[in-house]
Amino acid sequence: MLYKSTRGSSNEVPFSEVLLGGLAPDGGLYMPEYFPSMTLEQINEMEGLEYHELASKILFPFVEGEISESDFSELVEKTYRVFDIEDVVNLVELEKDQWVLELFHGPTLAFKDVAMQLLGALMDYFSKKQGKRIAVLGATSGDTGAAAISACSRYSNIDVFVLYPHGRVTEVQRRQMTTSQAKNVHALAVETDFDGCQAMVKDMFLDSSMTKEGTRLIAANSINWTRCMTQSVYFFWSYLRLKDTASSLSFSIPSGNFGHAYAGWTAKQIGLPIDRLLVATNSNDVLHKLFSNNLYEKNNVNKTLAPSMDISVASNFERLLYNLYNDNPDLLLEAMNTFKEKSIQIPNDRWPEIQKIFPSLASNDEQIVNQIKETFSNHNYLLDPHTATGIRAANKLALKEETIVTMATAHPAKFIDAMKSALPEHQVNEPSQLKPTKEREEVFSVLPNNLNAVKDYVRTNLK
Repeated sequence: MLYKSTRGSSNEVPFSEVLLGGLAPDGGLYMPEYFPSMTLEQINEMEGLEYHELASKILFPFVEGEISESDFSELVEKTYRVFDIEDVVNLVELEKDQWVLELFHGPTLAFKDVAMQLLGALMDYFSKKQGKRIAVLGATSGDTGAAAISACSRYSNIDVFVLYPHGRVTEVQRRQMTTSQAKNVHALAVETDFDGCQAMVKDMFLDSSMTKEGTRLIAANSINWTRCMTQSVYFFWSYLRLKDTASSLSFSIPSGNFGHAYAGWTAKQIGLPIDRLLVATNSNDVLHKLFSNNLYEKNNVNKTLAPSMDISVASNFERLLYNLYNDNPDLLLEAMNTFKEKSIQIPNDRWPEIQKIFPSLASNDEQIVNQIKETFSNHNYLLDPHTATGIRAANKLALKEETIVTMATAHPAKFIDAMKSALPEHQVNEPSQLKPTKEREEVFSVLPNNLNAVKDYVRTNLK
């Protein structure tokens, strides 16, 4: 499998170059040259596989040619041993046709662990194979940074630089990033919002002066294709457990950077019979405006109870737009080059199809709090604020006899302030993963909203 840039000016590269890189040299996102194809019969034959076995089968075509099938299967199996439950993810039925897929049973209690743990293991494998040191660089609105640190800090040949918006993540999220006590981890609190952090990361990947001989700079964000492909697996896992009872299967996805929703699109392109992918946002509703009005434009970012979705530029939308332009990089490049000056629209000939596949709903803080209260009252089930947007979208947008699985993206204990707002009398049980973060000293650096200052810090600390 080779990979090409959405913007068309970079050479096709093998999987290891996609993994051990960030943006393509032309500023685009790497995409597989084609999506592997599976028939419904082939998908159904995977019923009963353990999660790591399912992941190996679905993902191997994306890495084929650079790692043997047996080595890849062994690496995947080892990756998922660190999760709290044997199945890695967990389906919970709230009521008829309404399910929650718990994706928060990894080390940092967020869905990012499912992909990030495999990303870290693959980085370690290929860095040793190539004899290079790795510097992981990422921006986070909360959960990605902690997941990257957890996945990579144990590997001595990997350094981790995480940029997060100073004062705009929860205390739990911050402590998960700042208390690793690993010397190869750099938590950088930047005095800007997430979009500012993301823009800095993208700039550094395109700056040749940031590279150091013998060291590869790697993206931890969902702009790294490995994240998207790995997240597609649990869509298959859900289908295989519900296929005998669900006549129509859709997913409701709390969405910020659009990587999670694009993973569902990837599963659908491979052959999974997904009807709809509901896009749930908070009041930062750039994606809701896109899928309801066919208008994609950058807005100001509001601070909300669901901070991981406090985003105004959904980087992975570029991947979907590329597909909707029939993988034509010239059309994609023209749209992206003028994005700062004018909005982007989905091509008219594809709009009816996309409007049907991606219905959307935005929820403000009051609606998030009310949904947490309602779900706890009706089902005795706790939702974190991000998952609450997904449940609300599932409730409001459900069609008759449609089974909807809502992605539970984080454990409620990560968002205590939101839980107290919704359920002040309820004590949220603290998972064992959080205990060390309260006992250890925090180590982080506060940096100004200045690209050169951030670059200088990273350059100085690259090994």
